[in-house]
Amino acid sequence: MSSIIKSLDVDDMLKTDVNALLAMANLSQDPETLPEEKNITHMHFNKPQLRSMMVGANEEYAVWGRGTGKSEGLISPRTKRNIEVMPCSHGTFVGATYLQLLERTLPPVVKGWEAMGWKKDVDYWVRKTPHKGANVPKPIVGPLTPEHCIFFKNGSVASLVSQDRPGSANGKTVHWIAGDEAKFLNKKALDNELLMTNRGDERYFGGIPEFHSLLFCTDMPTWKEAMWILDKEKDMDPQRVQILMAIQVKIFKLWQNYLAYDGRQKTATLNKIKAYQKQYDQIRANTVYFSEASTWENVEGFGKKNIMRLKKSLPGFIYRTAILNLRPFIGEEAFYPDLEERHLYDAYNYSFVDSLGFGTASEDSRRDGDVDRDLPLHGALDYGAHINTIALGQFVPNGFNVLKSLEIVQPQRMRDLAKLFLDYYRHHKAKLLYFYYDHTALSTNGMSDFSYADEWMKLIRAGGWKVKPVYVGHTPTPKARYEMWGKLLRGEHERFRRVRFNRGNCEFLIQSMRDAKVKKGSGREEYVKNKDDERNQTLDQRTTTHHSDGVDTLLWGVCETKKMQLSGMGVVTT
Repeated sequence: MSSIIKSLDVDDMLKTDVNALLAMANLSQDPETLPEEKNITHMHFNKPQLRSMMVGANEEYAVWGRGTGKSEGLISPRTKRNIEVMPCSHGTFVGATYLQLLERTLPPVVKGWEAMGWKKDVDYWVRKTPHKGANVPKPIVGPLTPEHCIFFKNGSVASLVSQDRPGSANGKTVHWIAGDEAKFLNKKALDNELLMTNRGDERYFGGIPEFHSLLFCTDMPTWKEAMWILDKEKDMDPQRVQILMAIQVKIFKLWQNYLAYDGRQKTATLNKIKAYQKQYDQIRANTVYFSEASTWENVEGFGKKNIMRLKKSLPGFIYRTAILNLRPFIGEEAFYPDLEERHLYDAYNYSFVDSLGFGTASEDSRRDGDVDRDLPLHGALDYGAHINTIALGQFVPNGFNVLKSLEIVQPQRMRDLAKLFLDYYRHHKAKLLYFYYDHTALSTNGMSDFSYADEWMKLIRAGGWKVKPVYVGHTPTPKARYEMWGKLLRGEHERFRRVRFNRGNCEFLIQSMRDAKVKKGSGREEYVKNKDDERNQTLDQRTTTHHSDGVDTLLWGVCETKKMQLSGMGVVTT
């Protein structure tokens, strides 16, 4: 690289406006094609996306805040480029779950492809083979079945690989990998399974910088198991990245000259562009690029008003990590300090999910792979004027799974929460709910003579379910709940070896527990759960401590229920 460095005034060239540079970035990727022959499509890209395109590294790790366009403006153009420069290649989209790929990753990626000119069932086919009239060549490494693939008109194919479908990566040979929501990926499984398939076939694509490329992006991880992606910053050589950007600036300026020249000057300029492009490709083929960006860097696309609204509605920790993209620190004041990534799981019924067409979603328990429809459900509520929540679970061998959390916010009422429950579990066979409640549920809501508990049981019974009330007494002290959760999460409780949470179905519950803090109490209480955010109605109350209170009652109930009462409660023993 020394000769390249000497020939470039890096600092001076990087002063060039990045937006202007990227207006012709695609031209510099293809020096054989003249600018006037290009079909130009005008698109908006934000600064993190533009920097990614300028660098074009073989390995890229992007930790960007929510709303920065990771799927549509990063994964989409990069995978399109991979497919175009490697016809008949085999790539992979990877996700923690298959449903994540179908419902969250692919729709914006496809939207990006469409914006760049591709059309569904003309340029690509999702989860089905192209029709014979399309004359699509066969890929070098083809799939046995089309159900979990995307096919492209130049013969390329992309497999959909998820870590919750064991063996989906086995036996594959792939030429590129793109992973969204990387903070949810199991790094050990990623290293030992999928990354091992990114090998071979140099005879077809050797020398192409995109060959065996990697792209992983996510918003800021907050679990220690997900911090691996932040460590990738150590693998980046900032000087190489700066040089790649400087070369792109040089190429851009040469293209500007090319358009103004005639005759020999035009030919000489094109030769210079080719020379710089060759140097650029050689460098980026062996470059790792790590980047961080906050949502503010996409303020033009996301909107200042939306960011300010989130600042007011989100708890401080979530705003700092998810929007400002600041690296988190673990405080000693956590109410659930033992809650870790290992307590979360993914479970989907893919025989049902696969029966649905692409873009079709089903919001009911048939898609859940952890629900035993022949056993009763167990649930507990948290009540309030502004929000009502419910946590639901079932016993499993030596433990308890929290299957689902639901909530309604004002102006919705208890009847709306009951409807959510009845609709979601309408296909449940054992329509029996064990309902755990403490003394707070015995109060009336000011709108009727019924208590919260009475109203809930009346609504569920009216929906065709049987309800078995389990009164747990006065609300346990914060100390008692804190100690119970410590034992449960460490696997030391005398009743259960483990308690786990369905990650996809308990988003706000998990967030509520993660953000819950302790503070100094008064009187006999040494410390209590900090509920200050519940009184701040500018915050999104789904993220405050309401959900955590509901699951406190649920687990206290199932842990403290006497053994003589367990008969018929759906307890699974080994």
